[in-house]
Amino acid sequence: MTGGKQRSLEADPPHSALSAPDRGDAPSSRLGAIAADVGPKLFLTVVAAGITALLIPWINGKWQDHRAQLELRTTLATDMSRAYTDVITSERFVAFGLVYSAGGKKDQVATNVNAWLAAWHNWLVEARTQGAQLTSRYGPDGIAAEWNEFIPAISAYIRLGAEIPAADRTSLIAAEQRYLGTDAVPWAGLRHLRGLKRYPDFKESYTALGDRLLDRGDLLVQKELRLSPRV
Repeated sequence: MTGGKQRSLEADPPHSALSAPDRGDAPSSRLGAIAADVGPKLFLTVVAAGITALLIPWINGKWQDHRAQLELRTTLATDMSRAYTDVITSERFVAFGLVYSAGGKKDQVATNVNAWLAAWHNWLVEARTQGAQLTSRYGPDGIAAEWNEFIPAISAYIRLGAEIPAADRTSLIAAEQRYLGTDAVPWAGLRHLRGLKRYPDFKESYTALGDRLLDRGDLLVQKELRLSPRV
């Protein structure tokens, strides 16, 4: 009897022995749960960090380029406007005899001539400088080509305000008509050869010519302000 009970106990181990968990598997189960929970979050964090590292410098670079373009575009437009506005205004004063000297008639004539030459010289220097800048930033076509066509139109205006030979005056008027149109101004007043400031129709025509050129320059400035220069 005793032997049978012993065999029964050996065949049927205690319940505590059957139900006891395998302590060796518990740590790996917890690690798996942690990995399953942290893994996706870590992946998203790494991806977000990568995007931030690439995107923010790109956005900053684009903003800096835009700011540099805006500053450059504004500077070019300001210099263009100042150049043609100054010379048109100055030459109008000279042509109408509004530049005065403290000396006699000869001194007055010399003062007018010097003012005329200085304005023309300054225009050519500044206009060519602006032309080079426009070509550098936008290429040789478009706004740069239009500006280079504008330069001789202003130069012709300067010369028409002085006493020049009849042949030169005729060719300059023809050039202005091709640039602005035959109906742009009353051209007849510009055909006088001597004592220009004495003729009211000269003053009318010369003022109208200057105004048309100011309008054309303003159109160029407005066009330049809509462009995106290379920086």
